Order: sequence, then structure tokens, then C-alpha cells
Amino acid sequence: MMEADDLLGFRDSTQQEQHTQHLQYSPLRGETTYINASTVAISTSGTPTIVGLGKIEPSAAVANTNNNTNKSKRKVIIVPTYSCNGGLDTKFNPHPRYARPSSLHNLLTPDEYEVAIQTLNDKIKKSRAKKLDYVLLATGPLLVPLVVWGARHGRQVKLRRKLIQEGVWEFNERMQMDGKNVIMVWNRSKYSGGAESYLTIEEAEGDKRGKKVD
Repeated sequence: MMEADDLLGFRDSTQQEQHTQHLQYSPLRGETTYINASTVAISTSGTPTIVGLGKIEPSAAVANTNNNTNKSKRKVIIVPTYSCNGGLDTKFNPHPRYARPSSLHNLLTPDEYEVAIQTLNDKIKKSRAKKLDYVLLATGPLLVPLVVWGARHGRQVKLRRKLIQEGVWEFNERMQMDGKNVIMVWNRSKYSGGAESYLTIEEAEGDKRGKKVD
């Protein structure tokens, strides 16, 4: 009889019921049943997870973190501007105490900074508004003078941009000849009506030294 029970599978029925109950109720106790724990773990949520997968960090994320860290360490001086000629033009402020930061990151001495910015101001002076521009604006109610002023102003803006780029390149050439790891950068607005263009003096990075601005 015992052998028949074994053949019909009745002998192990009690053990099978206990095993089934364990699989059904052990998740309710907050336990986790592992199947081949070296590879897969079945959690109480029923979603299989690869053991150790959460510890793997994408290489791209690591690279981006390193790049952001390197960028944050680079020293940058922002050169402020102020209005002149009744608001028609702007000048770069040559006084170091108004620079951001005023310590200049020790990239330049206060005298070197003042000379560099004043030299750039002198260079772009020819692009500023003239007396004729004020006369044209004074006759604003008339259409023709405004059209003439608009054309003149457009040429002055283009000339100013060109002169700034030339001044930046000349400064970088001087710094390279003096062996200083410093460059001047004219950060132009990417699109019309966007953020204003601004001037910076920065710690040079490799191939940027002595590069002419297009």
C-alpha cells in the first residue's frame, strides 16, 4: 500500500501543501524568496531585479559630472557696462571695484584690468552716436529723419561689434606674448531680443589662447 501511495503521489501531498502555503504566505510576512540569489531576486512586488544593478552608474553621467566640476573651477571676470551719450551708447566700466568679482581672481592686477578695458573703450569710440544722430532724433515726428537715423544706428551697431572683436583679439595676443594664461571673450547674444551680449576675462583653456574671434 505504501508503494502504491508513492506511485500515485499521495505520500508527499502533505509536504506539497506545506510548501505551497509557504510560497503563498511568506510574502505577507514581508519576506523575500530568492531564486538563484547570485543572479535574480524576486521581491514582494513581484518585479524581478538584477542583483547589484542599482550600483552601476552610467558612464555618461559620470562624464557630465566631471565636466561640470571642471567648468565651475574656471575663473571668470564679468566686465560691467554703463550707458553714455544720453543712453544711445554703452561703455565698459574700467574700474576694478565694479568688476565681478572685484578681486579679479588674481588673473590681472587692478592696473592691468583698467588699462585693458580703457583701451577697448578707446577703440570702439568711433562707433558711438554723433551730433547728427541727436539732430535726427530731435526731429522724431518727421518720418524721413527717423529712417535716416535707423540706417545710421544699424551701421554703428555693426561697427561696434567689429571693433569689440578686434579689441578682444588684440588683448589675447598681448596676453599670449606676455605668457599670461588669460583671455578676453565677447559673449554675443545668440538671437535678437535675447539676453544682452557681455564681456568677460577668463582663465584660458588650451586651444583658446590667442585665437582670433570671427
